[in-house]
Amino acid sequence: MAVDVLTVNGAPAPAAGTVLDACLSAGADVPHFCHSDRVSSGGHCRSCLVEVDGRHVAACTTPARAGSTVRTDTARIRAYRRDLGELLAVEATPGGVVGATLAGWGVTGERYGRAPGGPPTDTSHPYLRLDLDACIGCRLCERACDGIQGQFVYAFTGRGATTRLSWGDTSFAESPCVACGACAAVCPTGAVSDRDRDRAATTDELRTVRTTCGYCGAGCQLDVHVGPSAGADGDRVLRIDGTADAVVNHGHLCVKGRYSHAFARHPDRLTTPLLRKDGVLVPVSWDEAIAYVAAELVRLRGKVGGLSSSRCTNEENYLLQKWMRAGLGTNNVDCCARVCHGPTAAGMRRVLGTGAATNSLDDIERADHLLVAGSNSTEAHPVTGARLKQRVLSGAATLVVIDPRRTELAALADVHLQLRPGTNVPLLHSFAHALVKLGHVDHAFVAARTEGFADYVAFLDGYAPEATEAVTGVPAAKVWHAARLYGTAARPLQTHGLGMTEHYQGSESVMLLCNLALLVGAIGREGVGVNPLRGQNNVQGAADMGCQPDLLTGYGNPHDPAVKARFEGVWGRPLPTDAGLTLPRMYEAARAGTLKALFILGEDVVQTDPARHLDGVIDALELLVVQELFLTETAKRAHVVLPGASFLEKDGTFTNGERRVQRVRKALEPPIGSEGAGARADWEVLCALMAATGYPQAFRSPADILDEVARVNPAFTGVHHDRLDGDGLQWPVPTPDHPGTPRLHDTSFPLPATGGRARFAEVPYLPSPSLLHLREEEYPLRLVTGRVLEHYNCGSMTRRSPNVELAPVDALELHPADAARFGVADGAAVVVTSPWGEARPVARVTDRVAEGTAFLSFHFPETGTNELMSPVLDRIADCPEYKVTPVRVRSA
Repeated sequence: MAVDVLTVNGAPAPAAGTVLDACLSAGADVPHFCHSDRVSSGGHCRSCLVEVDGRHVAACTTPARAGSTVRTDTARIRAYRRDLGELLAVEATPGGVVGATLAGWGVTGERYGRAPGGPPTDTSHPYLRLDLDACIGCRLCERACDGIQGQFVYAFTGRGATTRLSWGDTSFAESPCVACGACAAVCPTGAVSDRDRDRAATTDELRTVRTTCGYCGAGCQLDVHVGPSAGADGDRVLRIDGTADAVVNHGHLCVKGRYSHAFARHPDRLTTPLLRKDGVLVPVSWDEAIAYVAAELVRLRGKVGGLSSSRCTNEENYLLQKWMRAGLGTNNVDCCARVCHGPTAAGMRRVLGTGAATNSLDDIERADHLLVAGSNSTEAHPVTGARLKQRVLSGAATLVVIDPRRTELAALADVHLQLRPGTNVPLLHSFAHALVKLGHVDHAFVAARTEGFADYVAFLDGYAPEATEAVTGVPAAKVWHAARLYGTAARPLQTHGLGMTEHYQGSESVMLLCNLALLVGAIGREGVGVNPLRGQNNVQGAADMGCQPDLLTGYGNPHDPAVKARFEGVWGRPLPTDAGLTLPRMYEAARAGTLKALFILGEDVVQTDPARHLDGVIDALELLVVQELFLTETAKRAHVVLPGASFLEKDGTFTNGERRVQRVRKALEPPIGSEGAGARADWEVLCALMAATGYPQAFRSPADILDEVARVNPAFTGVHHDRLDGDGLQWPVPTPDHPGTPRLHDTSFPLPATGGRARFAEVPYLPSPSLLHLREEEYPLRLVTGRVLEHYNCGSMTRRSPNVELAPVDALELHPADAARFGVADGAAVVVTSPWGEARPVARVTDRVAEGTAFLSFHFPETGTNELMSPVLDRIADCPEYKVTPVRVRSA
C-alpha cells in the first residue's frame, strides 16, 4: 500500500500525525520545549515553529498533510528562535534541555534585560524541588499531572509577564501532590526536578538496568540508574525512571516505585547470618548457619512448615515449596496470599475454574464501565489506579465503587455504594437482583456458558435492594442506579481488592462478583472481566508456583495420577501424602506440639498477621528460621536469621496481577557488612539449604529454575527467561512459540465437572462471628484496615526511605460525629480497643469514613494494628478477617 508523504528539508517523510512527527521521523532537528509523547500537545511555547508551504506554523499542533513542503532551518526561522530565546530569558533562567538549546541559539539574555525579582525556590518536599525562576510556562508539568496522574496539582496564575506556576497557598510538601514524579520527568527546564535526578546528574558513570518493581502487583517496569555514591562502598541506586515503552505502566510510576529505593543501602540491612546463642542473636558464618538450620530441620523432619514470600521471585517460591515437599516430605507450605487474595483464588476457581485475572490491564482503556469493589486503587495500586481514574475523567467510562470509605475513586464515581463493613454478600445479591429485574441479563451467554441460572434467580428473590438496605446501609435507589450502569454497558470491567476478600465470607464475595459478570456476559472478551488487583508484587507468582498446601506448581492436583507422575519424574522424589496445613493451621499445630519448626521466607508475620493467631506459637517452636532484609519483628524472635537480597539485587521473574511474567534483573550486588559475610540472593540460600538437607540441586541460575517450572507446569511450557525481554508473557503459554494469553475463558471455562460451564453461586448471608454476642454500645465502631499510598505492607522498606516524611505514623480515620462523641481531636493520640487487644495510632478526623466506621493503616509496628484483629477466618480460604473488627476509641 502506498504511504502518503511530504518532504522535510527535501527528504520524504510519512504524512501521518503532526508536522513535528514528520520532522522527527525525517531526522530534522526541531526544538519542542512544550511537547512530550506522554501528554497531548499544547502549542504553548512556539519553539517548534517551522515553515510549511511558505507559512510559519507550530509543528506540534499542525496536522501533517501529504504533498506539503516543510523547511525547518531558514534564516528567518533561526532569527525567530533567537528572539524567542531572548524573550524567554527576560522572565526565566531555564536549565535542562531548554537552557542548552538557548545557549546553542546564541541567547545571552541581554537584548531585552531581565525582569526584576524571581519567585522563590521551594525545597519542602523530600523528593521534588521547585525552582520557578527556571520556568518558561510550557505547561508540561500541568498537563502531565492532569493527563497522566489525574491529580490537578498545578495551575498558572496571572497574565502576561506575571504568569507563574502555582500549586496553591501552601508549601509544595502540603500540596495534593502524590509524588509520582511525572511532572519532573517531563519538565524541560529544571523548574520541577526530582532530587534523585539532581544527584545523579553529577555522575558520568551511570549504568541502567531494566527490571520489575518490587512493590505492588501492577508489575511496573523500571529503568534503574546505578552508579557510585560519595561515602558509600560500591554502587547504589541513584535514580529510577519508568520504562517508557512498557505496556504495564507506559513510563509512569508511583512514589514507591520511583523514589522509595533508599532501603537497599540502608544501614539496617542484614548482611551476615545470625544465630541465637544463650538467648541472643549473634553473627555467624554462612557455613555455620546453613549447617545448623539443616541439622535441625533433619532432626525435626515430619514436624516442619514453610512460608514463602510474595516479595521473592517465582524461582525462589518454586524452590521453597519443592524443598518442603520433595526435600523435607511435607505439604505444610503456604504463602502470604493466604492473608490477602487466597479468597480471590478460591472464589474464582469455584465459579470460573481459574483463580486469576481474566483480562489484561490494557482492557481498562477498552471498558465503558468500571466496577471497583473493595479497592482503594489509587493508593494501593497507584499506577493502575491512575489508569482507572483517567478512563473516568476522560468521560469514556462510567464508574461504580463499592467501599465503606469515600476513597479518591469513590469521590469520582457515578455511584458510590458506601456499605457497612461486613455486608458485601447482601449488597452483591441486591445488585444481582436489580440486574435481573431490570432485564440486564445476557440470556444468550447465560444459556450457552453457564448453569444454575433459574435456581439462582429464585434465590435472589429474597435480596431486593429495599430488603437489604437496613443491613448494608446503602439506599436501594443507589443499588438500582449502579445496576443500570453496569447492565447497560457494552464492556463492563470489574476490579476488586482486599475489601472484598479479607472477610468471613471473602471467598464467597468473590464468587458473587463472578456472578455479576456472568449475568451480563462480561467474560472472555475485550474490555470486561473479573480482575483482582494484587497487593504485593508477586502474590500471583507465589500462588502459581505451588506455595499452598493443597495445590502444586501450576495449580496441579497432587491426587491426580498424571500430575503426580509428572512431578515425581522431574523431582526424582515421591510426593508427600500428608494433607498439608495452611498457615493458620500451622499455628494451631505449633501450639499443639505437632509442628516444631517453621521456615519463613521474607514475611513479617508478627506484625502483619492477627496477633491472636500467633498466641503461644513462637515460644512453642523449637526452630524458627527467618530469611529477611531487615531485623523485622518476626526476625527479632527467630532462632536463625538469614540475610536475603532485595528485588534490586537478584535475577528472576515476577508475575503481576494480570498473569504477566516479567524479568527481574540485578542492578546491585547484595550488601556486604563489616563482618564480610554479605547478604545472598534467596535462591542461592535455598539451594544451599536443600543440599545440606540431602536434596542437592543442579541449578546454576534462576533461568535454570524457570526452565524446570516449564517442565512441571503446562501453563508455563513456553515461559523461559530468553522469551521475557520487553513486556514478558501472560500465562498460559502452552507451547514454546505461543505469544501468551491476554484474556481467559473466551469459549469455555476449565470446569470439567460441568462440561466447561460456569455455575452461579448461591451464598446465604452470614454475619461475621466477630460481631455476634457483642453489645454495640461497648464496641460502637466497625474498624477497616488497609494501606496508604506512601507505604507498603509492614513498612520495612518504605519506612527506611524519605517516604516516612510524607506519612510518618499510622492514622485512625474517624467521622467528625464519632470524634465528637468520643471526645477525640484531630491529630491527637488515641487508644483503639477491640475484644482482642488495643492499638495506639493518631486520630484523623475526616468524612472519608461514614459515621460508625473507622479506618486504620498498619505500616508501623509500634502502632499495634494487628493486636486488634479477631481470630475469625474466611470460611473457605483461611484468610484472616481484617476488614470487620468491632472497636471503641478514646483519647490516649
